Amino acid sequence: MKTVLFLADDHWHPADTIQPLAEILFPADEWKLVFTTDPAELYACPEPDLFVSFKDPSEDNRIPTPLWCDSKWTDNLLNRVRSGLGLIAVHAALVDLKETHPIVKELTHTVFLTHPQPCEVSVHILKDHPVTAGVKDFTLPDPDEHYQMKMVGGEDTVMLAETVSQHGTQPGLWVSEYGKGRICCFTPAHTTPSLTCEGYVQIMKNAVNWCCRK
Repeated sequence: MKTVLFLADDHWHPADTIQPLAEILFPADEWKLVFTTDPAELYACPEPDLFVSFKDPSEDNRIPTPLWCDSKWTDNLLNRVRSGLGLIAVHAALVDLKETHPIVKELTHTVFLTHPQPCEVSVHILKDHPVTAGVKDFTLPDPDEHYQMKMVGGEDTVMLAETVSQHGTQPGLWVSEYGKGRICCFTPAHTTPSLTCEGYVQIMKNAVNWCCRK
C-alpha cells in the first residue's frame, strides 16, 4: 500500500474545503492517507510515495508571517523529490514564494502575481499527456480565483492546460521532473464543488498516477 502525505489549511483555504477531494483521490483500501495541517509532518512521515500540498507557504498573508518552508524544510523536500518522491502542488501551494526560492527554482517554476475577484474560470487542455488523459475542456462550477502566474526557468517544463476567464489566459497545469521525482502543478481551485467536479478530479487522479509512475 502506498502512502500519501496531504498538506492543507491556511487562512484563505481551510482544510475542510479540501479534505473531500483527498478522500476521493485516496481510498482507504488503496492508500495510507496522512492528511495534515502541519508542514512538520514531512519529517515524521519517513517514506511517503507522494506529497500533495494545497497549503499557502504563508499561514496568513494578511499580516507579516514567516514562511513555514524554511531552509531545513525546503532541503528535506528537495532531497526527497530528487530521490523519487512525487509532488503535486495545487492552488495556494504556488503562491507567496519569490523567484529565488529553491522550491520555485527547482520544483514549481512559477511565481504568483495576483488574482482578480472570483469569476467564471475554465480549464482548456493544450496537450495530450497521461495527466490530461480522458479530460476535455471544462468550466469550474463555482466562481474561482483566476490565478495570474509568471513562469520562470524550468526549460523542461511541459505546459498541459491553461486557465481562461474574462481576465485572459494563464498557465494552469504543467509537469516537470527533478532528479528521480515527478512534479505536477495545478492552479485552480478554491471551493469544494470545484475541487470535486468531474474534470478536476480526473486531472488529479491522473496526476497521482503519473507522479507515482503507476
